[in-house]
Amino acid sequence: MQQRILITGASQGIGRALAIFYAERGGYVLLAARNEKALSELSSELQAKGHSCDYTVCDVASMDAMQAAVNFMVNKAGGIDIAILNAGVGGHHRFDVSNSESVKTIFAVNIFGLIHGFDAIVPVMMKQGYGKIAGVSSLADARGFPGSGPYCASKAAATHLLEAARLELKAYGIDVITIRPGFVRTNMTAKNTFHMPLLMDPPRSADIIARGIDKGKKRIYFPMPMAVVSGIAKALPDAIYEFIAGFQNGNFINRLKNKP
Repeated sequence: MQQRILITGASQGIGRALAIFYAERGGYVLLAARNEKALSELSSELQAKGHSCDYTVCDVASMDAMQAAVNFMVNKAGGIDIAILNAGVGGHHRFDVSNSESVKTIFAVNIFGLIHGFDAIVPVMMKQGYGKIAGVSSLADARGFPGSGPYCASKAAATHLLEAARLELKAYGIDVITIRPGFVRTNMTAKNTFHMPLLMDPPRSADIIARGIDKGKKRIYFPMPMAVVSGIAKALPDAIYEFIAGFQNGNFINRLKNKP
């Protein structure tokens, strides 16, 4: 039976690479994102190669939009086998200036986008009696890193939400997978001015994620060296972490002061 896969944030980066991976493997893929031009181009590209896919414009920050995407999928394919809630946004944040609107956007997409996905998808999978929901968090969930406080906080919240959902939904035959990537080469990370160790390309990331889902993993994190560092940072006593991070913070603040 052909797998039915819904992917949010499918217009670029990891989402786009996952869409190509699953389409080339013979699944039916629904591409969902805000960028209609990019979605249309990718959908046409995949269909020209004989792959099965459609696209729908979807802002996951809107419950109505998320529900419409799920309804489209169910009407078209009859159900959802795998939903990958990948849509996310980042951005630098300074506490010495006011930028609450950008912070609201981060939480609207990274947290409420995830919750909207569960609200729309879970009833479908409960009716089926099975399904997999994979949510993309980040290795940045470990600590409040200077300059990325709201992003780190949103990903920490996402990790906890996914963990709770995994425990609650197991009884309904729904598997919940937490995906925690390190640095991946995307439009979002292209804005970073700092060094990004072990920067990975989206196709390699998609391969790791898809194979992890196939193997039934509950948590998928990569690259392993960065996952180890993230784990160590999380395990450090607060005072020690803040002491170590303080050495880097001065240089970070100087860089930010030179940005508009």
